[in-house]
Amino acid sequence: MVAYKSNEMMSSTDVAKNFGAVLSKLSNHEVDKICVLRNNKPEAVVLSALEYEQLSDYRYWNTLSEKEYLQKALESSENSRSFTIEEVDAYLQRVIESHER
Repeated sequence: MVAYKSNEMMSSTDVAKNFGAVLSKLSNHEVDKICVLRNNKPEAVVLSALEYEQLSDYRYWNTLSEKEYLQKALESSENSRSFTIEEVDAYLQRVIESHER
């Protein structure tokens, strides 16, 4: 069961009246979620778009079979470039130098 802090729970009436403030709390990371209460019982949860995307990605990857997961990982690695340690070190050095200027 998910636990909610007192500042993460709002009645459906309050959410409707203060929806802009709800979105601001989520986008400013004041809260991770808002539990919407109807008749003092949890009815829904409002999440930021980023939280929802991460949850969807997590659910997607956890529903794949081991074979499907390995196939997706292989496809991903075939479409990406590998870097040597020397290339990574050189890149990081350039980034550090650019911030020191």
